[in-house]
Amino acid sequence: MTVDPSPTPAAADSKGAAGRRVKFWPGGFAPARPGLWLAGGLVLLGFSWLPLSYYRMVGWAWIVLWQIGAMLLLVGLWRQLRLGQMSYGLGYGLDRLALGAGLVLGLSASVSPFPRVALWNGSLVVTYGAVLYFYRNIVERSWLSRLRLWWGMVVVAAGTAVVSLSLWRPDEAMWASENFLTALRNYQPLGHHNFVGGYFALTLPLAVAAAVAARGWLRRVWVVAAGLILAALYVSGSRGAALGLVVWLAATWLSRLGRIRPAHRWRWGLAGLGGAVGLGLLLASNPRIRTWFSAGGGITDGPTLDRWFMLRLGGNILRDRPLFGVGPGVMSRVSNLYRPIETGAGLDHVQQLHNTPVQVAGELGLLGLGLLLAALVLLLRLWLRLWQQPLDPADRSLLGGIGGSLLAYGVSSLTDYQLENIPIAGVLLGLVVLLLALGQRYLPEPAPLGVDARRRGGLAVALGLGLLVTIWLPFTLTVAYGALADRAFYSQQINLADTRWYKAYRLSPWDPTASAVASEALLGLKQVLGESEAQANVRSLVVDYARQAQQAAPNDVWFNHNLAVLNQTADGATALPYAARAVQLLPRHRHYGYWLLGDLLLRRGDVRKAVAAFTLEALVNPAALTYPQWQQAPYQTVYTAVARAALAEYDTLLAELSPASPGFSTLYETRALLAWWTGQPLVEVNPALLRPVVAGLLLADSDPAAALKAVEQDLSAGPQTPELQLLATWLDPQAHPALAYPDDDQSDLSRSLIAESLAIRPLRLWLTAIVTSPDEGYRGSLTFAYRNYQAKQITLMLTPENLQCYSLVAKLNLFPDWPREFPVLDRRLEALRTEALGLPHPTHNDFRLAQLDLSTP
Repeated sequence: MTVDPSPTPAAADSKGAAGRRVKFWPGGFAPARPGLWLAGGLVLLGFSWLPLSYYRMVGWAWIVLWQIGAMLLLVGLWRQLRLGQMSYGLGYGLDRLALGAGLVLGLSASVSPFPRVALWNGSLVVTYGAVLYFYRNIVERSWLSRLRLWWGMVVVAAGTAVVSLSLWRPDEAMWASENFLTALRNYQPLGHHNFVGGYFALTLPLAVAAAVAARGWLRRVWVVAAGLILAALYVSGSRGAALGLVVWLAATWLSRLGRIRPAHRWRWGLAGLGGAVGLGLLLASNPRIRTWFSAGGGITDGPTLDRWFMLRLGGNILRDRPLFGVGPGVMSRVSNLYRPIETGAGLDHVQQLHNTPVQVAGELGLLGLGLLLAALVLLLRLWLRLWQQPLDPADRSLLGGIGGSLLAYGVSSLTDYQLENIPIAGVLLGLVVLLLALGQRYLPEPAPLGVDARRRGGLAVALGLGLLVTIWLPFTLTVAYGALADRAFYSQQINLADTRWYKAYRLSPWDPTASAVASEALLGLKQVLGESEAQANVRSLVVDYARQAQQAAPNDVWFNHNLAVLNQTADGATALPYAARAVQLLPRHRHYGYWLLGDLLLRRGDVRKAVAAFTLEALVNPAALTYPQWQQAPYQTVYTAVARAALAEYDTLLAELSPASPGFSTLYETRALLAWWTGQPLVEVNPALLRPVVAGLLLADSDPAAALKAVEQDLSAGPQTPELQLLATWLDPQAHPALAYPDDDQSDLSRSLIAESLAIRPLRLWLTAIVTSPDEGYRGSLTFAYRNYQAKQITLMLTPENLQCYSLVAKLNLFPDWPREFPVLDRRLEALRTEALGLPHPTHNDFRLAQLDLSTP
């Protein structure tokens, strides 16, 4: 087969300008007007410009928009096949790859531990594939030429940049902050700053290529578009996108350097050096990029270290499920089973592994990873074949833009996973369509589809449409009922809200969102009801919905923990397995998980295991040994045993660390404080290893005057921390009146109680003067984990029943949080929990949860 000698639209419109000029309205296209293919453009446009589009993709009623758009495109594909308008497959080996991808998706979903979740997410991937086939036979065969598609994608990206910049809210602090939450970042409009950065890294080379190809006023338009995209990429704060930008610019510079005549290379070298300096200064203005090169940066940088742990998490999945992974979109449901214990208190309920190849390997196994690599090889081979052809200048610019986009985004994708994001997936599909359109113009065309192939394809698409309705409609109605239930509840139509939540659950029992939201909302209602039959009915609903949520997501730490708390006093036997699951799934959370387990075991009469659970709680949360409950039965009978066991564990930890190790001083002072509080023998303490407030407190118990002198010296020598100032105020209220701090969130009642307590002597009586309930925990960002917009309302982390604490212990910050990563502590927790309770972490138990042995109370 020979290359089609007819001129491209760009070339046809460039006559008289040596093939270098490009006009905006090229001629030579088929006269067909825009048809169903326009639906895809409108969906891409809508979700590119819609604020928080990633969230709204699974929110009512935006979910209907993209589903209708996808259905229209599939109907268009079916019509193409039925009317004989679809002439070609993808070609270049991609058809066989698409078939293989479909088979792997199906097999992965069928063997997934959550097949309904995998089926839902797999249907989206299949839809993207069908859309690719549809546009493959639209571009250059209708009004939609490759030039119009290219420029349309740049226009949409520039519009997205305008939306992004207009919604950005900069402040002075972000230019100096290295904190992830307050540093330079912009999550609009795609919903996350990495999504925003990845999208603009993907589209910037296309915009630059358009500026290179055009002339006159149109070039100025594309230069402005590229500038807007670059600015939006910068303010996104995405370091992965910045890395992709740097690699693309470096590759572009090197490729250009190789084509310049040797006599002029020095100029291009100086230009590259100047550009590198300018780019380096620009990127260095981002404080989070600077942390990579600081003394505490590199792999120890929080998000970078998280990616290392997530790489290990993906490796654990492949050890357990090497061929087919856990199933598409299932990562958040199973990640707690595979997270390394060294992650400590971080990375619970991970939705994605922040690395596209690793994510694909984790969800689709080695077969899925092999398909991804094969796709990259085939596309690269096609790109290289095209680059060797005598392309028109505009098409060469386009091909360079496609290559640059795939390179920049390929590098960025090694730091994040974004293929489920509609704008990003849409642009990637557009790039493949553009590449195939160039292949159609300059390379021998693949063999056209025969009549039988079109007939079979039409039947497959028709069946696919029917399957999509059965897969999508129930969940869409679930999202709708969840939103309507929320509206009814806050309109005080409780029965109507309950009915809608239940319908949402029945339609999609694999989605925990409606049940979890209902449980949390009704729990708040129960707390305002007095003792009555209504309260009992509401409590029954709360427990039922909590159980449904746990059944839908059995590896969710807090669904298990909350269900255990709800059954703690009424049905301890039912509560115990859930409490045991929670501490295995997240062994070092500070929300009283081991206390709950110890309480349940103690009520059951299993004293030995209860002591072990309370000891574990004292390691995770040292303040647990100060709780008022220890003065009451039945806790009083085991307090001494728990205190001794906990102090022995702290001695073991200190023996494993050198004094210079991170965390040693915190362990040291915690051990000293606990020995003093529990009345155990206090070994000689080195004051140099104690914070001023701890040293002053220990001294104040025996010599208040000396303690006051030491505290005053510390206040004059350094910053006046709230806890040290509070201790000084108690030691001498006249000389050190209480100060108000800008970030003090105490209530008026709390301030009043603390002020009244300052007259109480001695020290221990003062520390135990104010009894309060522990702070409620908070969880968020579950729209990412469960892909339902209403999941943003799931925040509940229940505190065990009747648990109390001393307010002043917290106000003095006697027991600060452990570092998030504290491997020596995590390993000790694992050893003790396995030995005493028989509850190893899943990574040490074939990635399965163990059952608590209750045979020998």
